[in-house]
Amino acid sequence: MKNKIDVAVLGIGRMGITHVEAAKASPYVNKIYGYEPDAERAVLRGKELEIEATSDLDSILNNPEIKLFYIASINEVHAEQTELALRAGKAVLCEKPMGESLAEAYRMVKAEEETGNFLQIGFELHYSKMYMKAKEWIDQGLIGTPVNCHCRYYSSEFHGKNTWRSNSKGTLIGEKLSHYLDLQRWFMGNEVEEVFSMNSPNVVDYFHHPDNHQINMRFENGATANLNFLMYLGETDHTDPLLEVLEKQSDDGHFLQYHIMGTKGAIETDVFRRRIRRWEFGDSPTQLTSKIVETIKYDKSEDQVWIHNTHGQNVRIAELVANGMKPENPVSDSLATMKLGFAAEISERENRIVKLLELV
Repeated sequence: MKNKIDVAVLGIGRMGITHVEAAKASPYVNKIYGYEPDAERAVLRGKELEIEATSDLDSILNNPEIKLFYIASINEVHAEQTELALRAGKAVLCEKPMGESLAEAYRMVKAEEETGNFLQIGFELHYSKMYMKAKEWIDQGLIGTPVNCHCRYYSSEFHGKNTWRSNSKGTLIGEKLSHYLDLQRWFMGNEVEEVFSMNSPNVVDYFHHPDNHQINMRFENGATANLNFLMYLGETDHTDPLLEVLEKQSDDGHFLQYHIMGTKGAIETDVFRRRIRRWEFGDSPTQLTSKIVETIKYDKSEDQVWIHNTHGQNVRIAELVANGMKPENPVSDSLATMKLGFAAEISERENRIVKLLELV
């Protein structure tokens, strides 16, 4: 017989729905509670999601049957709610970012260290098959030692005017790009030593933060990586029901690609073409040779598990907590990614190279 636990989802908006659906799908979850600070909204969302929802945070913090908190609230309360939950004896999966400052990130780590309770940050790309396969190939030594990694991420503007994301004073580095910086650390298997990041003047004039970032990293072993992001090139998506979204976006200015170069080969992941490829390098009397030796494609029905497997991550977290297991991605590793993001923000503001050792 499986161990079953009650769970709470803090913040039952768009992201919270994903957590509720995962909890409903888990054989390890008994009852689901929801929390929204506004009483009227809590009642409405509870009815829509068919869960018990409240605006009284203390009532669920003090409920001994609730063992796991999924935190999908707005960024500014991530640190506070995580600490409250951990000190109330709960396990926590918190969406990134780890707060809006390095001090808030350390606050979360301190609460985890002092309570000894379960804390994992929602870097669900570690559970996504495309990136798991790339990491598997790297760990098998199929491309030799990784020496550089490039991520090109071009999209349309999809936050909209006068939303909390477009009005946020925090940058997109923590809110969005931390996923892709985290992957680069994971692929390279080494820690970042220094960062130099730049951004050009905005095209999206109603954003209260940069709409583009060019983040360059040097790792302790001399390897390098960069993330080239902008949020306006891709054609605006108005959800045409006659068009399959990724197929259209594969050639309209959208890109989400990694190229991971090693001493013996290379890997490409390509979200909009639904494929991952591997090259093998060789030698000849006249030159270094390169050949594509493996290509994997997948169907659109598998997009979630290949590209952004939040559902799978959240189902797995319930299983870990129900069975008294430890986090699979330590919070210390997530902190290293957040420090990288904060270093990139400092670099842009001060126009200089930032050593990660400065952020202690």
